[in-house]
Amino acid sequence: MKGKATPPCLDKLGHVSLSTTNVPRALEFWIDTMGGRLAHQFRNDKDELYGFFVCVGGGTFLEIFNAPGATSEGGLFRHLCLTVNDIGQWVDYLTRLGHDVKVRRGRTDHILQLLFHDPDGTMIELQQHDDQSVLLPFMTNSDSAGQSS
Repeated sequence: MKGKATPPCLDKLGHVSLSTTNVPRALEFWIDTMGGRLAHQFRNDKDELYGFFVCVGGGTFLEIFNAPGATSEGGLFRHLCLTVNDIGQWVDYLTRLGHDVKVRRGRTDHILQLLFHDPDGTMIELQQHDDQSVLLPFMTNSDSAGQSS
């Protein structure tokens, strides 16, 4: 670690990203069985569904992507995401610590995000929701997973 700097504040857990070998089955489980709200579908250029965001309440999400060859042996965990209020402060802070980070916008969800790895190799995503984020309507504390829009 380069220098002793104080990190900016984290806001809350944004989402957990998981893999599945069957997107329709996972979507049915999280919506019909668990009562989540479909917030966004990830679709490729051929309009094929390859993943989705489901709101599980309070602006917290599960992000699930297709991984046909995945096995549960090592787990299907993809990355940990934390929501922040000022992603620019995090860029400055992580850069000072020696991380090579760049803010990008999600291709279909339009969320500001940056990615880096913890010392054990776990991918960490920091995200900030602005007026272009498709998840912004779900970011209130009064949101409930079972409400329909």
